[in-house]
Amino acid sequence: MSRSSSAKQHPVKVSKERLDAITEILSLDLGLIIRGEVDNYLTSLLQFVLHLIMNTEVMEKAGKRYERNAERGCVRWASQASSGYILGQKVPFQKPRLRTPDLKAEVPLDTAELLKDKEALNERTAQKLLMGISTRRLADTIDGLLQEHGVGRQSISRRGIEAMTARLEEFQNRDFENLDLVAIFIDGIHIGEQVHIVALGVDTAGKKHVLAMQPGETEDHVVCKALLANLIDRGLSEIGGYLFIIDGSKALRKAIRQVFQDRVAVQRCIEHKKRNLEKYVPKSMQQSVRHKMQAAFAEETLAEAESKFHQLREELSMSRQSAAKSLLEGLGELLTLHRLGVTGPLRKSLCTTNCIESIFSSARYYTRNVKRWRKEEQAERWLAAGLLEAEKRLKPVHGYTRLKNLKQKLLKLAKVK
Repeated sequence: MSRSSSAKQHPVKVSKERLDAITEILSLDLGLIIRGEVDNYLTSLLQFVLHLIMNTEVMEKAGKRYERNAERGCVRWASQASSGYILGQKVPFQKPRLRTPDLKAEVPLDTAELLKDKEALNERTAQKLLMGISTRRLADTIDGLLQEHGVGRQSISRRGIEAMTARLEEFQNRDFENLDLVAIFIDGIHIGEQVHIVALGVDTAGKKHVLAMQPGETEDHVVCKALLANLIDRGLSEIGGYLFIIDGSKALRKAIRQVFQDRVAVQRCIEHKKRNLEKYVPKSMQQSVRHKMQAAFAEETLAEAESKFHQLREELSMSRQSAAKSLLEGLGELLTLHRLGVTGPLRKSLCTTNCIESIFSSARYYTRNVKRWRKEEQAERWLAAGLLEAEKRLKPVHGYTRLKNLKQKLLKLAKVK
């Protein structure tokens, strides 16, 4: 937690004399305030404060009222009805007007234009929707102002769509050319009736970046290949030199092979392998097989790990031939990290797809209130917004100090000089 006081918001500093003078001018009815609740009274004063802010800009540009000044750049010109976005709602106010000294051109007020900016309002609305507040109940979380508008269900829904569409465009236009990526996790998440293949990258500093997503009906290798092509178009090197961590999907492995041939390394998720092997043995043996697989994978060197896995295969082949055959399938890619000499916390970070499954869990949490997915664009908006929100809370991978060394090994593997 930061100890700096610069990030804290300080109240407006007013001298005691000026505070007394302002109090006398406002002549607040204390009894009315107490009966009407302080919060309601404060929100009603907000429009008055906004008028003071705009009047401050008027005084800076046009000088004091009735003051003679031949050098001033504009003059007061009455006021007009306007509206702006404040505290998640649209409210009317009277906007002071300024004109050039010859009265031929209008001089805009920066403070008034700032109130018309909907981006902050849309972003705040989208943030609340992601936190689980429904469009019907969002109005209950807003302190109502005088004559407010735009707090209805449809208005809130429209704001959320605008903000999430902006996040989706940001997500789709990200450039990775300046990212020194080492590892790329790829997995699929089901949203509605579609599956979205998502890529999560880790750079040499250990920072995680949600890279891209590709929608499809299934985890077909064509969809996976389209995801990889998208990554290359946005800065991923065609030369290779990366470590891909996958769940063992044959379609995904085929797509990686077609795009990168043997210029990248592939690590199969050890957890998925354990789950697959458990399906081939009776329940009484599942825990024992899981522990033996973990012990074999925990061996320091490649030779020791291969020896332990072959011992486990021999044990299984005596009673469970199908389990023994499943264990040998993809064993080489299960030990890729051993082959690359990755040990310790970094091996633990890169041997499973837990990193990307963690952000999927967050994305499901953010989209939990959506009961029906109507269009593909709706799912993409919500998923992109949820992934970007989850990305803010991602921590560096454990053992990240060894990632630069791993990158050099991967470049040698790709025969890059």
